[in-house]
Amino acid sequence: MNNCVSRRKLLGNAGAVAALQGWSALFRGNLHNLDSFANAPSDSPAISERIVDMHVHFDEKNPNFISDLLRLSDRLNLTACVLTPFANRKVVLDAAKQHPTQIIPFGFVDLDAPDVVKQVEELHAMGFRGLGEMEFVKKPYNDPSYLPVYEQANRYGWIVLFHTGIVLRRKFDEPEDVASGRMRPIYLEEIARRFPKITVLGAHCGNPEYEWAAEIARWNPNVFWDLSGSTLTKMQARLNDFQKIFWWSSTEWQSPEWKVKTPGGDTSAFIKIVFGSDNGLDGIEPVVKQYHALFEACAIPEHTRKMIMAGSLSKMLGLSDGH
Repeated sequence: MNNCVSRRKLLGNAGAVAALQGWSALFRGNLHNLDSFANAPSDSPAISERIVDMHVHFDEKNPNFISDLLRLSDRLNLTACVLTPFANRKVVLDAAKQHPTQIIPFGFVDLDAPDVVKQVEELHAMGFRGLGEMEFVKKPYNDPSYLPVYEQANRYGWIVLFHTGIVLRRKFDEPEDVASGRMRPIYLEEIARRFPKITVLGAHCGNPEYEWAAEIARWNPNVFWDLSGSTLTKMQARLNDFQKIFWWSSTEWQSPEWKVKTPGGDTSAFIKIVFGSDNGLDGIEPVVKQYHALFEACAIPEHTRKMIMAGSLSKMLGLSDGH
């Protein structure tokens, strides 16, 4: 999307074709049902070392973006879910066909575009794995006019990544029709309930409405959050506060209605987080370090750490162990 790159740099400063048939079958397939998570085996050492990044924006201004990403992937054992403007769909798709363990194509669409439904249909037919990052909407995410897109995503069993919470201001001297309030995390609850086959993934954990985000995830097995953006920077001196937000793993709290299945049957509340960087390629590794600082501050179990960094998304996307 236009001006997308400058946004990621701003946040960063703040803190094989021959196998096409088999590849196509994988990429066109539905996401694994979350019910399978509870019976999934423990992660292998290979998965524990990998990173699956849910939040990598395609940089259309960098002609070497794909080659730069592949070099970074080799160094970090990284699989990138590349959030791709519709205009760049063929470039990213071709790269994903050649490097299916390193690049997972996700399509960005404008929910307010008159032809958005057709765009989503085309992305699915091409083999894209989901949508994202949805943002800068003209109406709240749960507006009825957006339901046809969610109905399609539900039918496809897709992951849909939504921007949530505060959003940058691009123009300081001109009026713009942008409001963070249209992208509050509370709106994702209704989407998750109405469309249970969508894996609803909220970027930025609703910054600053973290408690709403966590509670929505607690009751909805198809809701997850990433901690990209400014959150881990502004809270670096009080990361253990997240234990008060993702609170239920360390209590005796229970309810007869609460039978939410989690990836790998993990009982930690932090299992509702996945890794996302939302940064330029040179900013991904610093975000990895920020996540590890969170793990230490909150004494997150080793198994849960592995699931956050790669395991949960690997299961959702049907990725094999260790790529």
